[in-house]
Amino acid sequence: MWTAACADQGRPTPFLAVDHTRIERNIRDMADRVAGYGGRSTPHLKTHKCLEIARMQAAAGARTATVATVTEAHLAFDAGFESVLVAYPPVPDWRARALRELTERGSVGVVCCRAEHVRSLERTGASFDVYWEVDSGAARLGTPPGEATAAAIASAPFGDRLPLRGLMTFAGHAYGAHDAASLAAVLDEQDRALRESAAALAAHGVGAPVRSVGVTPLARLESGEADEYRYGNYVFYDATQVALGGPGVDECALAVVTTVVDVPAPDRFVVDAGSKSLPAERMTSLTEGFGSVAGRPGLVLAKLYEEHGLGTASAPHGLRPGERIAVIPNHACTAVNLYHQYAVYDDSSFVETWPVHARRQ
Repeated sequence: MWTAACADQGRPTPFLAVDHTRIERNIRDMADRVAGYGGRSTPHLKTHKCLEIARMQAAAGARTATVATVTEAHLAFDAGFESVLVAYPPVPDWRARALRELTERGSVGVVCCRAEHVRSLERTGASFDVYWEVDSGAARLGTPPGEATAAAIASAPFGDRLPLRGLMTFAGHAYGAHDAASLAAVLDEQDRALRESAAALAAHGVGAPVRSVGVTPLARLESGEADEYRYGNYVFYDATQVALGGPGVDECALAVVTTVVDVPAPDRFVVDAGSKSLPAERMTSLTEGFGSVAGRPGLVLAKLYEEHGLGTASAPHGLRPGERIAVIPNHACTAVNLYHQYAVYDDSSFVETWPVHARRQ
């Protein structure tokens, strides 16, 4: 497919290309995977921020979308989702007020991890389902598992308008795993954190019926202990997911198409995609550089300037100035936010463009 994107000489580079067929397949496969776990899919729209893709996820059976921003939440309702889970604290007050306005469109769940978050929702006068975040090892947000979580929840003003809907966690430290055993250890931490917290709440006579998880590197390992799964990156996948042993490179559905502008040596090349076109991220030490070249094993973007990408090759690459290549970025989610639109291709040709509707400005 990337051959068709690279052959599209009428489109200036760099540009963001997606494979429509692979996106459809990835969405269907993940829906089937989650159903096999006995849970429900609440896909995170932060990855793609695109109405057309959100509609595909809803058509695959998802009823609730996970979002990080109010703009993404409106996108979810526009796409036909019945409810949203806003996985971000409702502070400061302007954010809580925006969430209140969002309840006019449908059911809204909000993730909290301290009493002040719940009080912020209470001040709006609106009704929300509240999820409490437990820290299972990522050390980003959330209360420590077990009794500490139960005590924190006891201090928050839950009530009829603000019921405790469930417990959630984000096992983002999965990206620090270096092999299958360390990924399995993260999965165990994730499940144990929710299990211990639910048990501590039950000892105090408090119920939290939903257990919510969602980090794509664990998607193929889940134990089935959760009730809902908030995966996002799976729509596209990326070089990081491949390096962590999840999808194959043929499952990656997003690439940045860029032009070779110079070939200073047989094992080096320069392209017109730098840090303003590719994320300057290495989420795992298992990836080389800042992106891999589709269909060209051994080629990697080793360094990014603002408008230049410096590539290296493990053997003479044979590239020529003017030639186009497709780079699978390390992180698909942040690559998307660098662009206003996708160029959509099927197996052999250009199909249409899709706007990145909920892009952060």
